[in-house]
Amino acid sequence: MTRVVTFEPGMPPLGAAVCAIGVFDGVHLGHQALIADTVARARDTGATAAVVTFDRDPELVVSPDGAPPQLLVLADKLRYIRECGPDVVLVVPFDAHVAALAPERFLSEVLLAALVPIAAVVGHDFRFGRFASGTVETLDRYGTDHGFAVVPHELVEVDGEPVTSTRIRAAVAAGDMDLATRLLGREHIVHGRVVRGRGIGHELGVPTANLSAPPATALPASGVYAGYAEVDGVTYPAAISVGHPPSFPDANDELETHLVDFEGDLYGREVVVRFVTRLRDLRRIDDTAELARAIAADVAEVRDLLG
Repeated sequence: MTRVVTFEPGMPPLGAAVCAIGVFDGVHLGHQALIADTVARARDTGATAAVVTFDRDPELVVSPDGAPPQLLVLADKLRYIRECGPDVVLVVPFDAHVAALAPERFLSEVLLAALVPIAAVVGHDFRFGRFASGTVETLDRYGTDHGFAVVPHELVEVDGEPVTSTRIRAAVAAGDMDLATRLLGREHIVHGRVVRGRGIGHELGVPTANLSAPPATALPASGVYAGYAEVDGVTYPAAISVGHPPSFPDANDELETHLVDFEGDLYGREVVVRFVTRLRDLRRIDDTAELARAIAADVAEVRDLLG
């Protein structure tokens, strides 16, 4: 079973390890391949297979106003990393102090303080340290001086293009959930807590849950989607609306979902939404009866697609 350990200065070292190092912000196909390679190398040498990552996207600390939309919350990132089979995940809290560390100080104060690396596996474009000034070449020189190998991992390609978090964010932002799924190796997910909404769905006979997602969440383009919604470990097919509803211009809702065949009260509960495919654009419908028919048609399409 994979252990998750939070880095602390002065912590007991985790021992000899082959380690993957990275933000792993999407744990996409490329990240999965890199971690799988790390695990295989560790098994060949009898060392611990370790993944070194951060508790948040460094950009949220270094450049909060310019940070990219977030593909995963930490709990999901750790879950998907664990599914790749390492022995341990070392989570480094990323704060202003860590952000200010020169590359060599990050390696000495964090990596070598926590592990005895045999090899470090990183993406070929890996950057680290203050101002992202450390490169694979920096790491390789340090490894030579401290007795560990550095293994740059080539990017995985899909459709002739590299799988990157930037490419996935672009697919999500365009509403291309089919491409996002192929690049991630699973559907894109969003967490949200159910908050009070307009109650219009109840009036129309198709109740919807209004979800408040964490700040900076990577939401798909405005539109109606077919997907799934999970509540308390139970998964339901779902019709999902993203964006401000044109029929209600004064509304603040941005993410709503109807859980097919769900009965009960969702207020205050957490819902995890998985996006499968985009059904249509949002459109303004002023007639109540027509709006009810449109929503019912969306739900029927979800049933046909997802069962």
